Amino acid sequence: MDLYPYDPANGPAVPDLPPINIGALTVGLSDLFGRASGLVLPRSVLINETAQAYLLTFAPDPDSIRVITSWAIRFGGVVESHTCSPDGTQRQHIILTFEYFGVQVDAFTFLPVT
Repeated sequence: MDLYPYDPANGPAVPDLPPINIGALTVGLSDLFGRASGLVLPRSVLINETAQAYLLTFAPDPDSIRVITSWAIRFGGVVESHTCSPDGTQRQHIILTFEYFGVQVDAFTFLPVT
């Protein structure tokens, strides 16, 4: 006799959770900022309901490297840097990517390359 007769490998697939609506995403962002107490907050935010993501834009200032690193220390994730030309001017793109309760967070800045 088996104590656990249900075998999930042979059972029906568990359905995906429905996307989080914009109101709940807004509350989640507010909670994220509450947990970021003591950190520099971004200069602008975009909530993307379709992608289930927060895009946090920090100032185009060299100090933003330290700020984004402090977010990485607090929330984990991966910090990457590369050079690109989004507006025809060469810039260093620094981006931190992490997940916050199932929502992707991209915290980034573009710094002028001198």
